Amino acid sequence: MGKSARVLGEEFGRTAREMNALLKEYGYLDGNPGAYGLTEKGQQYAKEQYHSRGTGGYAQYNRNWETRTWSEDTVAALRADMEANPGGFGDGGSPAEEEAILEPEPIVDDSGSGGDDDPQLSWNELAIGGAVVGAILIAPHVKPFWDNKVKPVAKKLRGRLAKQEAIEPTES
Repeated sequence: MGKSARVLGEEFGRTAREMNALLKEYGYLDGNPGAYGLTEKGQQYAKEQYHSRGTGGYAQYNRNWETRTWSEDTVAALRADMEANPGGFGDGGSPAEEEAILEPEPIVDDSGSGGDDDPQLSWNELAIGGAVVGAILIAPHVKPFWDNKVKPVAKKLRGRLAKQEAIEPTES
């Protein structure tokens, strides 16, 4: 069974984002956050799988994404690389230093556990959605309540007011 960057990161005490940066630093990945690809070295230890939810309809409902799973041998190989070259094979900086220097970019967690591509609803959208669902659920009960409770009471009240006005003429 393959491991995602998140699961690998747990073994190294890192997040999925930090783990991807570490894998890039030691030559397993190339590219930028959210658009990583496997190097020749990385292809020995990982498999990429393309996913598409082609359900039809609008494009935003037809997501496409790739997941990358790493073999069990990846941990041992990466630890050996880290011991042989503690500074990495890049410019010698750590992923944390590299992040501090670079301008922050939007990151997509490509570990298969969700990420920035997942839509996040705001409180206003959730409140409006709740009100709509509530109205739909209550609608079938409103008409019988109106016909059986409100209308008869309104007729009685109207009748009483008409009798009262007939008895007590209004002063002009």
